[in-house]
Amino acid sequence: MTKRPLDLEPVDSATIATLAGKVSTLACWVFIASIFSAIISLRCLYGDGSFQLTETLKAGNFVAVAMNRDCASYIFQLPVVTALKLGCNNLYLLQLAFGVGCFVPWLIALMFCYQMAPRNFWLAMIGCGFGYLNASFMPVGEYIIAHAFFWPILFAVLFVRPLKPLAAGMMLISALILVYSYESLLFLGPALALVAAERLLGKGEKGWARIVFAVTTGLLLCAAWIALGGVLHPDCPGNFGGFKRGLKWMFFNPTWTMGWSFIWLFMLGILCVGRQSFTKRYFKLELALVGMAMAIWGLWPLFDPENLSVERQYESRPMQLLVPFGLLIIARIMISFPRWFEARRHYLVAFSASLLLAQSAWHLTATWQWNGFLGTWRGMLASRSGLITLSETHVGSPSLQGQCLRFDWNWANPTLSLMLAPEGKVRAVALPRVKPIWQPFDPFNVAAYPRLERYGIDYSEFTNAVQKQKLRPIRP
Repeated sequence: MTKRPLDLEPVDSATIATLAGKVSTLACWVFIASIFSAIISLRCLYGDGSFQLTETLKAGNFVAVAMNRDCASYIFQLPVVTALKLGCNNLYLLQLAFGVGCFVPWLIALMFCYQMAPRNFWLAMIGCGFGYLNASFMPVGEYIIAHAFFWPILFAVLFVRPLKPLAAGMMLISALILVYSYESLLFLGPALALVAAERLLGKGEKGWARIVFAVTTGLLLCAAWIALGGVLHPDCPGNFGGFKRGLKWMFFNPTWTMGWSFIWLFMLGILCVGRQSFTKRYFKLELALVGMAMAIWGLWPLFDPENLSVERQYESRPMQLLVPFGLLIIARIMISFPRWFEARRHYLVAFSASLLLAQSAWHLTATWQWNGFLGTWRGMLASRSGLITLSETHVGSPSLQGQCLRFDWNWANPTLSLMLAPEGKVRAVALPRVKPIWQPFDPFNVAAYPRLERYGIDYSEFTNAVQKQKLRPIRP
């Protein structure tokens, strides 16, 4: 039998372990940077965000969006409401606070997971990269909260043995949040309850730990029951149809980030089953090719702004159900076959970290495009007066000189215009591109606009401009 040359032997595990550690650290810092950039660039105003913030400011308190999602909605609104109760009326600071509520929960959930089981943190990184970051440019989807706080419960139940008080506290807080979060708990709730009940009935647990697992199991089953009510009696039946369409498009017409994610997991699968591995001779070349692919993946919004379609991330929201459900099964298998996973741990860490790194880089560059769009939008609002039809402006085109302009959200255009009014003085309001089925207020009726004067919003110039205009209503 011919012996393979030494330089064609697989790269030793110590080298892969060192690489995995460095990539993991870099991925976490880039993810944190993407969260920070999303907050300071006011990405919380994208899509439904400007509407939900406007409603919260108008009420001066928490605002219910859908009863079965109250906990998730209140988490988004918590920093804003806290600032309001402390007497803050500065609109920009309130917008930043809303961004904290929208983007920090996932960071908190990941910190919980790392504190509980750092050796298994790669599993949460895959969940974040493959699930959250493929469907999270829209800032206020309640499915984001449901997915985020799924992870601390899973980590506490499966990996913290015996259960410790700090992990128990994290698990109970997460379970309480999930009670009123999203319809996905109809499936995730019973699955988590099953593994929690397994710990409850297992051997070696102290009395207080069994009580904690019993309470967690009850909360998760309660969340599933409430989610069932949301499925049977939805506040917006059309959203369920959109969810099913997104499930189909995800696989047959995947987004840029989704397609790369599938390729990456396929490569990880090949490595894990032992069909292929990095070799000593070509290791540097292989790393260079992997790095090049990640750069193209993450920086693509800068290269092709005209085709950047962040709204398609909303179509991919079924991933926030499919990914945690699938990884829960894998996590449970890990408990039964720990040696198999431990033998491949370095590859699992390296590829999950690189997935998180590339996806976070994509969000950073897409957010950079969003920030440029805000500047263009503000310029449009400052240079015009009255009601604006986007098709008559340069903002109506897909892109302009390397700047993507496809960030407006049709029915939310009026509320976005209010939130971005220069120094709070509303001179112009952008109309929806087409007449929406529903809108929070009639943009042609100035009297119907939300009363936000306490936050420095002034409609006087806009009112005078509209009175001088002779516009026909927008037709579909």
